[in-house]
Amino acid sequence: MIRASAVLSGENVMRRGALKSGLIGGAVLALLWFLCGWVPYLLSQAGGSLATLARLVPSPLTRGVFGTAVLWAVLVQLLMAVVLVAGFAALAARFSPRRAGFPAGWLASILVAFAIGAALDLGNFVTGIGDFGIGGAVGTMGAASQTTWWAVVVGWIPALVSARSGRTRDEGTTPARQPGATASGRVVALIAAVALILIPVAAQAGDDAMQDQLREEQATTEGEADPSGAAAPDPSAEGEPVPTAGPSDEATADGACTAENTTIMTPPPDGATGHRGQLLQLVNVAEEPCILRGYPDVAYGDQNGHLLDVSVEHGRSFMAEDPGPSSITLQPGDSATAVVGWDANSVQGQLAARSIWVAVAPGEERLSWEMPLDLIPGATVHVTAWQPAVPPAA
Repeated sequence: MIRASAVLSGENVMRRGALKSGLIGGAVLALLWFLCGWVPYLLSQAGGSLATLARLVPSPLTRGVFGTAVLWAVLVQLLMAVVLVAGFAALAARFSPRRAGFPAGWLASILVAFAIGAALDLGNFVTGIGDFGIGGAVGTMGAASQTTWWAVVVGWIPALVSARSGRTRDEGTTPARQPGATASGRVVALIAAVALILIPVAAQAGDDAMQDQLREEQATTEGEADPSGAAAPDPSAEGEPVPTAGPSDEATADGACTAENTTIMTPPPDGATGHRGQLLQLVNVAEEPCILRGYPDVAYGDQNGHLLDVSVEHGRSFMAEDPGPSSITLQPGDSATAVVGWDANSVQGQLAARSIWVAVAPGEERLSWEMPLDLIPGATVHVTAWQPAVPPAA
């Protein structure tokens, strides 16, 4: 009985030492796993010759890490680390309970890597069978072969570290009763099993989260997309805001029509044979007459709210003749009109006018309207002078 007890005590010590050596080897396996996974990815992102070099490094990281939601990717990698460390330790101690052996460590590396790949493949198959059928779901698998081959190539390194660690630990060790050694191994194995089960669940959750994010981004892009094909708004674009008043070197004359005593209306433009014409109508809303002379002040804003580089010239256009500037006395309720004309432009993929800013004259406060117009940077508009509005026929 005494001899049997001594033998069991010694075996417990060796089993406990093998478990500790396995944890060290598992940590090395996890380090190599992520090193071989992230280095090729970063090299491929760099492009050029570095991307070619990335193909020479075997990578065990497949589904659930790259191209998925960040938080879920982090969780998947944490679960992988737990399986690699705990799984290697449990298997290495199981295969070689008396001393951490090199063959046992290499085999443990291969089996743990295969288990992670197989779990991911099983998750792919289960989620893919509903969308693609059995044949299509089988086509989504392949992680197990990749992770297993990686472990065949690299798994000898943690096996060697574990074996050397176990040999060093055994030197000078005196057997002592360690009744918790076997229980500790079972706890480590249980932890590895639970983490392994959770890996495909977390990977699928990450894929679903990424798909939801992509759908939201697509919906946002489609919502912001311009029906005419102009460039989408860019919140980070640089530019000058549209001034609320244009430059003027002249002082406002007494009794002149200003922003305070008038209002302006700008209906959508009319089109004819590749030309555009937009009527501007000014109304005296005060109780006193005002004097109107010259040309309206016109500017345009693009889809980013910046001043659009459009040349504004005074004179006739295809859509209207210019009567030239003259003094017009507008009685309360009377109105005057001017016409802005330009040639049609293709706005496909470009900055384009999405608001028009008009004032009674340069220097006066501008009114603005959101209005899509086919004006692009470099375009020219011709503005006629104010003239009395033609009263409707009786």
